[in-house]
Amino acid sequence: MIDVDRVRKSYNGTRGLDGFELHVADGELFGLVGPNGAGKTTLIKILSTLIRADGGRACLAGMDVTAEPQAIKRILGYLPDQPGLYQDMRVREFLEFFADAFRVPIGQHRAVVELGLARAGLAARSQSFVEELSFGMKQRLLLAKTLLHEPKVLLLDEPATGLDPMARIDLREHLKQLNAQGITILISSHILSELEDICSRVALIAEGKNATDAAGKSVIELQSPAALAQIYEIEVLGEVDQAARRATEMAGVTVLKTQSSHFVVEISGGPAEASGFLRHLVLAGVQVLKFDHPAGTLEQRYRQVFGDKPR
Repeated sequence: MIDVDRVRKSYNGTRGLDGFELHVADGELFGLVGPNGAGKTTLIKILSTLIRADGGRACLAGMDVTAEPQAIKRILGYLPDQPGLYQDMRVREFLEFFADAFRVPIGQHRAVVELGLARAGLAARSQSFVEELSFGMKQRLLLAKTLLHEPKVLLLDEPATGLDPMARIDLREHLKQLNAQGITILISSHILSELEDICSRVALIAEGKNATDAAGKSVIELQSPAALAQIYEIEVLGEVDQAARRATEMAGVTVLKTQSSHFVVEISGGPAEASGFLRHLVLAGVQVLKFDHPAGTLEQRYRQVFGDKPR
């Protein structure tokens, strides 16, 4: 559904994107993560036809975003990281305005506006002015506006920024529901725990390029059946490099990092596979002092790739 092939974009000689590649399947809920300035917003703006790439090719549903921008806009919903709101409009008026802007047939205006109000949970506030809404309500209204023309693809740039915990939970559940209806969603976010909960895969980006983790992967599998993998940190007594070599003897184990007396592995499978791996190390003569499973697989991967870079 979304295909990005070696896309490049520069701003006054500074590279925003430098040969970035991305492939998102039809109906997938896909995440994009990286530090500030990595190129996430630039990529989303190119896909939404707001800016043109300097080179490479980007397509949505098989259509080139540069060659067919009008066709792209008919299937696309875009929510920027700093969306504008007409504060002096009433909620219903706001949705009616955008139904017209999105060229929804006039005979369908009432139905799509009512659906938008229902999606946002704002039917009872339809006559309130936008400025009277809470931040979370405004974000729900913006998402409802983005869905008025029933897009097949959603591009969301930091949609949870500034939301309180309950509003973030509501947004997360809403995105799951939309994805279950067959909408393809690409979401950029710094809230890694949220992406880990809803996305099937997450791509890593840094300095406009595909970033890779210690295993050489630029895309992290999160929820596919083949992606049942856990991160473990092992502390050993003795030579850590030798212990790491012993670790790689077992199928389904990838060494991600070695440091001092510690090494980090990814183990395909669940607790049973982890237990079998620990048994393998002990029988191989490795003196294991600690076998720890840190919480947050995606956060662990992010720190390994980007370290303490500002987000």
